[in-house]
Amino acid sequence: MKLKLSGYYQLPFLAQPIIFDFEDVFDNTFMKKYTHYKNFERFLDNGKFTINCQKDFENLPEDIMDSHVAKNTKFSSWQEMLDFATDRYIKKNVTKPSVQD
Repeated sequence: MKLKLSGYYQLPFLAQPIIFDFEDVFDNTFMKKYTHYKNFERFLDNGKFTINCQKDFENLPEDIMDSHVAKNTKFSSWQEMLDFATDRYIKKNVTKPSVQD
């Protein structure tokens, strides 16, 4: 069974954070363009991480994830990759509310 991982992003114009699935943010197009992998699942598998649940993913040591990202993507850290992918996702999928007079 495929593991479903999620995250959230707080936009300044929304009261509640946006919750998203990592497979949507790190879609196949993103992964093929910016990493050595065709999908996020393979990226994690190749990192030899033991991830059985959301908590396992959240508890990954950042330095180990940074190293894996730096070796296998166009990014130098996990935070840089996450920020870039999230910004890309938000621009494509979230519309800013229009200001009404």
